[in-house]
Amino acid sequence: MKKIVLLLLLLLPIFSLADFLDLVQTQLEKDSSYLSAVMKYKEAEFNRARNKNFFIPYVSTSSGANRLSLNTDFEDYTLSIPLSITFQNIAGFDLSISNTWSYSSKKEEWSDAGWALTVSRELFSNFDITDLENEKNFALASWSLIDSRNKVFVNLADDIFNYHYYSKKMEITKQKIEILEDKFYSLQKSYEAGTASQEDILQIQSSIYQMTNQLNQATQNLTSALTEYSTDTLNAMLACLEKITANLPSQQEAENLVVNRLDLASQMLAVEIAKRRNERSYQQWLPHPTFSFAVKQDEDASSGFSLSLGFGFNYNIIDRGERNYNYSNVQDAYKLQQRVFEEQLDNSKKSVQKAYLLIKIAESSKKVAELNLQIMKMEYERLTNARSFVSKSDLESARLDFEDAEVELLKTNYDLLTSKLSLLQLLGFDLVQLAGGK
Repeated sequence: MKKIVLLLLLLLPIFSLADFLDLVQTQLEKDSSYLSAVMKYKEAEFNRARNKNFFIPYVSTSSGANRLSLNTDFEDYTLSIPLSITFQNIAGFDLSISNTWSYSSKKEEWSDAGWALTVSRELFSNFDITDLENEKNFALASWSLIDSRNKVFVNLADDIFNYHYYSKKMEITKQKIEILEDKFYSLQKSYEAGTASQEDILQIQSSIYQMTNQLNQATQNLTSALTEYSTDTLNAMLACLEKITANLPSQQEAENLVVNRLDLASQMLAVEIAKRRNERSYQQWLPHPTFSFAVKQDEDASSGFSLSLGFGFNYNIIDRGERNYNYSNVQDAYKLQQRVFEEQLDNSKKSVQKAYLLIKIAESSKKVAELNLQIMKMEYERLTNARSFVSKSDLESARLDFEDAEVELLKTNYDLLTSKLSLLQLLGFDLVQLAGGK
């Protein structure tokens, strides 16, 4: 029996952590920003995969009419069934294999037009830029997805902590107000008896107003937490944050990691795209030719097939300045994308430095809170040992100050954890995944 109880005690933190991760998953399923990010990610993933799957053809049983063609003249009819197999964008080339089968009711037989192979390509297809755009959009969508997941995770952790923190602050503050009100009534009597000054009464009134204001603020903050969370959930959440922030990289390692962030990778691709467009801006002034080559079965030809070459282009001789504008715009866009990348990279490195400073500040605040707790504890123990010579209200105030110091230490510890979480977010880590979630 003892072994079973011990086993349950060991498994309890695991069950609690699982409950917290279930809460995270529930919040993800309800968050509109996350769901929108998922849709955009799937779209970017599809477009990226579609271009890579160039070996999968488009198969169609229709031609320009996009349907089966049926002709009738009341005496006979013909039924035409076209078939086309097209491979698109193979290094800028389009390859098509086609044939058409026709049935004549008059001849009562099927015939075919013969297989045809057609290869065509625009000279300035710029297919590589299209591939880069798909990669850029996929990287940006991946970053947005991770960012939305992290926001849901952090908001839930804040909600759980704030519920317990402000609930406890309200409880302590209410008791402090009750003690102050009792002191106020006692001072009023002493003032009437001439043993207390008006200044004493005003100080107590000021303290009551300050405490009431704190109570109202705590109440307001508590209303933002729409759900009640158990203490087990709070402990599981804190244990989870301790776990994922236990081994942070050094500042130098973080500055090296941040350059690999997905949004920066996306911007690097944007720079490359703008660079290639700038290098090819001369295309604004050239015709846009299309070349084609076709091989078709031909029984009348001696070789059994016929060949054909095609060439076409379009060129605007006179325009209203669009080419000049586009040429200049492409050059400006390249400079702009370079500057955007430099700013993002610089801001990211500065943010890493700021994040480590905030961690140091949070660590110092926690140490101050620990010292303050020791002072409050010593004061409470001193008054407890001398309770025969101390008023009940002073002893109760010391106890509440001690409990308040415990709550504030919990708050500074949580602030330290969240400052570390902010660093992990900044580096592009998926907090949900780090915690063991899906």
